[in-house]
Amino acid sequence: MEILSTKGVQFPNGQPQVMGARSYHGLSLQTGETLHMTRAKPPMDPDRVTEGFGAMLNNALSRVEQLDVRSKKLTSQAVYDPDSVDLHTLIIAGEKSRFALNLTKTVADGLIRSYKELTTPR
Repeated sequence: MEILSTKGVQFPNGQPQVMGARSYHGLSLQTGETLHMTRAKPPMDPDRVTEGFGAMLNNALSRVEQLDVRSKKLTSQAVYDPDSVDLHTLIIAGEKSRFALNLTKTVADGLIRSYKELTTPR
């Protein structure tokens, strides 16, 4: 990690440059915490897709339901045993659930609107 204590900005060659004392420390980010972000799984090979649209839609809706169930479970756990749940975990789970439900509703409304547009004769 590079640490810079600034003494101001100077323009030696017409370009702004931060002037100060630089020091390098061999510190690195520790990622042993379970709440830290991790690398996502590599994407599936598109040539090996075997599911149809219905199975994909069913899988997506079940994931939305899982997010909602987890949010409700954490909320009830926070009510009955507040020391067992971190507040940020509770808020993040609630926002994930809210976002997933809103996105699902928006996509469903768009599909219904598109279907109506296609089936209405003009």
